[in-house]
Amino acid sequence: MTTMMEEVFEQPAALAGLRKYYSSPGAIPTKALRKLVTRWPPLVVFTGMGSSLFAAYPAQTYLSGQGVRAFVWETAELLHHHLKILRPDTLLVVVSQSGETIEVTQLLDRLPEKMAVAAVVNVEASTLARRGKLLLPMMAGEQSTVSTKTYMTSVAVLMYLAAAIAGESPRAVTQALIRAIEAQERILERAEAIAEPTAEFFDQPPYVALMSRGADLASAYQGSLTLKEVVRLGAETISAAQFRHGPIEIVNPLHRYVIFARQGLPGQQKRTAKFLIRLAQDIRSHDGRVLLLADLPLDAAANMRLVRVEPMPLFLGTLVDTLHIQLLAHDLALRAGLEPGKFRIAEGVTRVE
Repeated sequence: MTTMMEEVFEQPAALAGLRKYYSSPGAIPTKALRKLVTRWPPLVVFTGMGSSLFAAYPAQTYLSGQGVRAFVWETAELLHHHLKILRPDTLLVVVSQSGETIEVTQLLDRLPEKMAVAAVVNVEASTLARRGKLLLPMMAGEQSTVSTKTYMTSVAVLMYLAAAIAGESPRAVTQALIRAIEAQERILERAEAIAEPTAEFFDQPPYVALMSRGADLASAYQGSLTLKEVVRLGAETISAAQFRHGPIEIVNPLHRYVIFARQGLPGQQKRTAKFLIRLAQDIRSHDGRVLLLADLPLDAAANMRLVRVEPMPLFLGTLVDTLHIQLLAHDLALRAGLEPGKFRIAEGVTRVE
């Protein structure tokens, strides 16, 4: 088993340990959290780079649904172009596996002393962990290849934080995590049987577009990053809505189009899932080949590989969908003669802008 696959298989246990910690009373001290800002609820700004950024989309979507202002902002852009939007009523949630990424450390140097910073970090001896007003550990354990465990645990920590900001009990997040962990375990029990036919359908395309809407953009962005880092494929994330505004002209049988279409549990929003299914059908009708991950009852069709996924509450479908992309990327890398998850140019901690 490769090092990457070992870490992929460690994800359910990492989430289980995190669930146990954050479901305990006082894991996120609500009173202390409220004292960090001048107004409650605060303006919540999630920031990070790469997978640390993408992990925030489910929490942002949840908070927006609760009427709490929440934004996801790349740290480099925030640092160099938008710093003045941060005010005393802002809770700045900084996410970084290492806590030492160059943009994060520079941002911390530029912030006012009293800035309310919640530090979501895996390395608890890091600069970010030391300088945050509130430390929220990822508890992922060592991450030696591309982001797998740290992405999953970031998503979970941020959802626990979002529930605390919204004044909700952590119980719903805990129950959703139990459901996601069980789904991950079932997938990993059949990892090879699941990944192999998907890899054969996917092959080695010259271009891949990954699309979704809302919280599931997290899966599209993280999936694109995984395919780039692990397989070195030309993979692009694009909003499914934006794809219709011109980019649909690129549809080609040689390309692959990955669509994440979730309607969630009964009572959750179904409209955008239908939009995504319609987009998949339109791409197929123009001879594009679609990998569709969906929790809706659908039939297989020509030019489409359908992966049925379990409905997940609280916008946490990315904990399942991203696992499918990890398995696909690992299989494709082996077929291409690559060592899965090993960086050739990039580094685990980016220290140069």
